[in-house]
Amino acid sequence: MKEIGKRIKERRLKKGLTQDDLAEQAKVNLRTIQRIENNEATPRRKTLDLIFEVLDIELIEQNKSVINKYLIWSSFLTLLIIISTFLGWIRHFKMFVDGERTYRAFTGWTGYTFLNDYHFHNWILSITSVSLGLIVIGNSLELIKNKSKYIIVQLVCLVLYLIGFWGWSHRQAIELRPGLFIIVIATILLVIAYKKNGKKTGASRVS
Repeated sequence: MKEIGKRIKERRLKKGLTQDDLAEQAKVNLRTIQRIENNEATPRRKTLDLIFEVLDIELIEQNKSVINKYLIWSSFLTLLIIISTFLGWIRHFKMFVDGERTYRAFTGWTGYTFLNDYHFHNWILSITSVSLGLIVIGNSLELIKNKSKYIIVQLVCLVLYLIGFWGWSHRQAIELRPGLFIIVIATILLVIAYKKNGKKTGASRVS
């Protein structure tokens, strides 16, 4: 994108146009032109088409595919969540066998925790976290728009589960396993990444 701003500025100067002239002829906000040339914003395709038409630019070659760090990061966290659903989340003492303590282990698809005598199943949290990851990936691919309200619902499920788990762990001999820790942290990081990307997009988007 840095190359595009540079090429537009060079072409504009070559044609003897000021930024005001370009903005007026392309019917684009002057501030938009300034931000594009200073590489402060990522212009929309429609905006570029209007500018290209005025500058008689048939095609500006894009830089080599820029790695979408947001997409990579969100995809990695989503994959981490999927993997962690098959790991042990919790385990509790079952019985003694030949003098040895035995445990019953639960993954993200088995077992549950209690919340006011309600069984909050592990798979509910797994599905909400995985779907949250898919929302973030879809957002990074520009397939979907803001889904903040839905994400809030996912976070509520996470909080309710943790509240239930905290209460249950005081009544049962329960040991927290790595899987639950991973899915909780990854889910929180996904939300943070989503919100940061939303703020960044809002700040850099031009019309």
